[in-house]
Amino acid sequence: MVDEKMGTPKKLEELLDELVEGIRNAKTEEEVELLKKKAEIVEDLIQTYEGDKDLEKIPAIMDKVGDMIEDILVPLKELLNELYSPERVQAMGRSVAEFYKNLAEAGMDRGAALELTREYMDSINPGKKLMEILASFGKGGFGNINIPGPPRGPGGDERKEE
Repeated sequence: MVDEKMGTPKKLEELLDELVEGIRNAKTEEEVELLKKKAEIVEDLIQTYEGDKDLEKIPAIMDKVGDMIEDILVPLKELLNELYSPERVQAMGRSVAEFYKNLAEAGMDRGAALELTREYMDSINPGKKLMEILASFGKGGFGNINIPGPPRGPGGDERKEE
């Protein structure tokens, strides 16, 4: 039997109620501690049951979100294919080689020239930048995107204009 409003088995709810009543009527400290431990076990069982109920919702959520993800991934894949077309990659390679060659011919130390060339290569790689921004969304950030908003005070609350 399942409690409709909570979704937990009615027997677990009844057992928890009995244990709470037993704690109220306990005569010794040891009896109270034993009943508290039993009540904690029943609470854990109820939480586990509720967690399992949440798992049942995942397919329904994926049905709703799946199409939306597909709508995002298909254009993203097309964009990455465009950014990394053979012609574009070849042009980037020539640009990087030319950059390094100019630094070396100007007399720069090879190690420093190589480091600057790596930085240059990172800066002209739009796909890498895009992936970094998307990865930061997964971490709750917005990459290097600044979203304007009201000024914030020390506690993160909006400052009042005086």
